[in-house]
Order: sequence, then C-alpha cells, then structure tokens
Amino acid sequence: MEKTAKILVVDDEVRICHNVKKILAKNNFEVTSAQSAQEALDKMAKESYSLVISDMVMPGMNGLELLKLVKNEWPVTKAIMMTAYASTDTAVKAIQLGALDYIPKPFTPEELRNIVDQALTGKIVETPVSEVEREAINIDIDIPFDSEEVAKYTGEDYVKTLGPSDMPVVEVKPQEKPEYFCEVGDMVCDIFKKLGATCKIGVKKNLCPQLAKKGKADAADAGPDVRTLIGIDMPFNYDEVAAVTGPEYINSLRQDGVCVTYYSDLKENVANLMKIKEAEQAAPRAGMQEAPFTRNILVIDDEAAVNNNIRKILAKKGYHVDQALTKAEALEKINAGSYKLFLLDLKIPDVKGLELLETIRQRHPEARVIIITGYASIETAALA
Repeated sequence: MEKTAKILVVDDEVRICHNVKKILAKNNFEVTSAQSAQEALDKMAKESYSLVISDMVMPGMNGLELLKLVKNEWPVTKAIMMTAYASTDTAVKAIQLGALDYIPKPFTPEELRNIVDQALTGKIVETPVSEVEREAINIDIDIPFDSEEVAKYTGEDYVKTLGPSDMPVVEVKPQEKPEYFCEVGDMVCDIFKKLGATCKIGVKKNLCPQLAKKGKADAADAGPDVRTLIGIDMPFNYDEVAAVTGPEYINSLRQDGVCVTYYSDLKENVANLMKIKEAEQAAPRAGMQEAPFTRNILVIDDEAAVNNNIRKILAKKGYHVDQALTKAEALEKINAGSYKLFLLDLKIPDVKGLELLETIRQRHPEARVIIITGYASIETAALA
C-alpha cells in the first residue's frame, strides 16, 4: 500500500478533522482537512488526493452533493462517507453515488484505519452504477441545514441548542416522581401508601401484585380471539391472512401467534404437498418459457410459508413465479432458468454472506434483485 497517499478529510467539526488526521498520521498518511464542501472542492482543484473522507451532514453543501461533484470531476479519486445520522437510505445513496463504503460515527481508530487500508489497497471497490441511475438519485438527506428553516418548525430556542452538524445538545432534567409513586408498578398506589412506601412482594417478585391480579381477572373474562392472534411476520388483517392460508390455518393459531397443527392433519398436509411437488416436477418446463420473460420471478427463501405467500400474491397479478427453499435449489434454478426479477432472503442456511447475490449478478447481469430480510442493517444494505 502507498504509505504516502494523500487523504482529504471534510467535516464542519474541527475536532473530527483533527482526530482523523491524528489517527491516520500514525500510518504515515499525508492528511489535509477542510471544514466545508466548498473548501474541499477548492483544495481538490489545486492538488490531487488518493482518498476523500467526508462527513454527510454539513451546513451549505451536504456530503452527498460533494460526493457527486467529486466523482464527476475526479472519477478516480476514492471516497468514504461518515456520519452520525445512520440510515440505510443514505448508506445506499452514498454507495450508488460512488462511495466505497460508509462508516457511522462514533468510530474507533482501528475501524477507521481498517476501512482506509481496504479502500487504498483495492479490497473494496466502487459499485458500478449507470449514469442514468446516478442522475436519478435524490441527494437530499432530509435534514434542514438552514437555521431559519429549522426555527420555523421548532422555534429559536431549539436552534440555539444545535451543534455544528445540526446535532441538538439538549439538557433533559429528570421529572420529580409524585408522592407514593411505586417504581415496580410504575404508578401511584394506595396500597404502597398504606404500607409506608414499601412493596416487599413487588420488589421480591419484580412484579406489581395489583397489575398481576388485574391481568388474571382480564384473562379469565376474555378467551382468545383468533382474529387477534396473527403473528408479527404476517399481515395483520384476519381476512387477508385467511384468503392466502385458509381458515384452517387461522383456527389452529395459538395465543402467541404460532400455528399448531394436529399430527394427523400434518401428515395429510405433507402428503398433499408431496403430490403437488411431484406433479410440478413431472410437468414440462415449457411452462416457464410460455410466460413472458419480463414476468419470470424467482423467490429464494428458506421459509416455505413466505415463498408460498409471495407466489400466491404475485400470481394474482399475472406474474409467473418460481421458488427455491435451499441453497442447492437456488443455485440450480439460477444457473438453469431465465428470470427477470429475484426476491432474495439474506438469511438462508449454508449461504455465506451475499454469495447468492453474487451468483445472480454473474449469471443474470441484467436481472433486478430485491432483498427481503428481517435483519436490516446499514452494513448489509450498503454491501448489497
């Protein structure tokens, strides 16, 4: 790695610039700083830099606007974005506009050194994005930078608490608890008052006896209603779930939202599923080609219920949907089939990272991919 590489740090907070410079100087990098995007552009016009590390939120021109100008004027200059406003939306925008990666504040010296080392040694590369797609990106970060605009909605007192990067610094004074307020029950309690501001049973069991008593009475009065038992990973409307899964599924839901099926019914369901799968395997693959290419979709998810629900929902719109439950099945269909769109779950057994996404990109470079996951994070969003 080129130890004399020149790095430009852009942040409206002088302290951040100083710290980054101090950290990277130990690796013999030549670090220059700028307190605004315009100052950074002026310095880049006079001198070339191997890497630009820019804050996202700055007064005047924000980091995404700066990134877009830098990649237009100096396309070979590498860029890393940093911000305390962590969101998958801004992370994806930064990657699409040409940033190599995105580091959230606060970060450790080791994290900063690692990402700079990876950037300068080519271990992380710029994601290819067409000019048309890049021009269509909205580079607004959804944070007003003009103090008058902020004051219009929040008042002058709030604006006075803002730091250099629009981060409010607010001193919150703890509210005084009312007399005879019980911490266990989180309420003012007459029994707590009668016992001299003590609740030995509540403290011992870490449970308010008043609330426990009320909960038992409520449970005795009201039996479970299947219409309220829909799990959080399913649509919340009873009729919508019943339309996709059938009323039998709803009737077998437990109170915690888990579906329980009797063993005899389970055997019958599995037997029926096996017959359907055998029929599908025996049917000619020509059906895939009969559907228009633009309507061919492959859903990759290890949960059969998710696959089936997506297939049924999209089938109503006339889409031809195929599905894969395992890594082996997914690879087989990716290599053999022609698909216009892939719906890909991030968490599949035996799959390392985004290897299925990489295979899709190699085999079907023109296809579109939508990631479906319950484990959203800035890291996976930016990487995807």
